[in-house]
Amino acid sequence: MNELIDAPLIHLSSDFIRAKEYLEAIISSSPDAICTTDMSGKFIYFSPGAEEMIGFKAGEMGNRYAREIYQGGILEAKKIMRLLTENGKIKNHQTILKGKNGRIIYASLAASMLRDRRGDIIGTLGIFKDISDRVRLERKLEDLSRTDNLTGLFNRRHFDQSLKQEWARARRQNYPLSLVLMDLNEFKLINDSKGHKAGDRFLKSFSAILRDSLRREEDMVFRYGGDEFTAILPGLTHEKAAAVMSRIWTRAKKSQISFSYGIAGTPPIHHIARLIRAADTAMYRMKKSLR
Repeated sequence: MNELIDAPLIHLSSDFIRAKEYLEAIISSSPDAICTTDMSGKFIYFSPGAEEMIGFKAGEMGNRYAREIYQGGILEAKKIMRLLTENGKIKNHQTILKGKNGRIIYASLAASMLRDRRGDIIGTLGIFKDISDRVRLERKLEDLSRTDNLTGLFNRRHFDQSLKQEWARARRQNYPLSLVLMDLNEFKLINDSKGHKAGDRFLKSFSAILRDSLRREEDMVFRYGGDEFTAILPGLTHEKAAAVMSRIWTRAKKSQISFSYGIAGTPPIHHIARLIRAADTAMYRMKKSLR
């Protein structure tokens, strides 16, 4: 009698073990980081894929919280939990993880709430896919689309977009904005007498002076045309922009580079087209005086 009762139980037990082993094999072979946490955000499970991606062993993560692996820290963790609470699950949420030794990992996150048999929420499940290569390629292509191949400066297309953005920001936050247009003097003569390679070296030298002389975080410098350049100087009045350009002009002169420039700013000008026109007029006024 006992044998008849025990046989089905043994059969169910072996099926359960096989299913469990099969599931574990699937999870272990996945290159994605599969993690579970309790409701406090503390890691409960950290898959082999997570170990490989993030660089920490599962044993090291037992008493650590998910917020510790987000570059955005607790703010990013709260944002993800809010999305989970509102929607029940997340798909294709792009985030940034901090790997071992500070390595940055761009990841796409799919997440959902974990529930017990009664339907009560007991934690979260997160699956992170490493998209670092894709993000870096996209950024590289974006950089190529907005930079000038010869000088490495931003190009005319990016200038048009940037000026609109900086103009709107300056108006919104009520700070000054200066625009500078520049034109190399007698560049055609250099090209004609010394050749295009010499002209290219001339353009690169001038670009390097501009890049090194302006504020890296705030200012933006562009190759506007063949031998024309422009710079957007947020937060600088006309007087301060003039002081900056005077220093650049002196430095360029020491390198035997002559150029003309014109400055326009807001306030007092309150229209983008007029701003460009005013800077252009001032530049050609300087060019005429140098002649």
